[in-house]
Amino acid sequence: MRFAHKVAVIATIMGFGLLPMAAPALASEATAAIVSEAVASSAALKARSAALTTKTWKFAFVSPATLDRSGVQPSLYRGKFYRPSLERIRRCIVSRESSGHYFSVSHSGKYRGAYQMSPALARGVTWMMFPEFQKILGEKAAEVAMLRLRNTPIHKWTRFWQDAAFSTVYNWEHPNSGASHWRATNRGC
Repeated sequence: MRFAHKVAVIATIMGFGLLPMAAPALASEATAAIVSEAVASSAALKARSAALTTKTWKFAFVSPATLDRSGVQPSLYRGKFYRPSLERIRRCIVSRESSGHYFSVSHSGKYRGAYQMSPALARGVTWMMFPEFQKILGEKAAEVAMLRLRNTPIHKWTRFWQDAAFSTVYNWEHPNSGASHWRATNRGC
């Protein structure tokens, strides 16, 4: 029986006195059933949430797709800051910056990864990504993920996280708002 229907039945019994002697017992049973159903529903929701967190974590850190760090391919990140209309530009930037090699390090050692980000930008983007991944992974898991990324040079991040970092920086305030970080590369893309 649906929750709203149970409440209507209880209200009818209690409000109109159809079963004056049985009403408190029925109300008590109905309340217990509703609480039991809510607890079961909450447990199921927590289980689904935990499963989603685990699935997302595995995809972002250890899936075969994210561990493949060579080639210009579609973005693995499709979250809040991803813009399908900018996918062609993103691919062009990856191609020009690193030839699709997510493990690239510039000759000077200053710029790293597929998008050739500086260590400061890579560190900063973890703070920018935190609110989105806090909603997806939960606070503790998002904290662990961002700390793990902060303590790892960006050229060692998986494809998913580098794609997420790029889209977050590039589209932070609005589409193309972070394009200046790739000013030279962006020409002609």
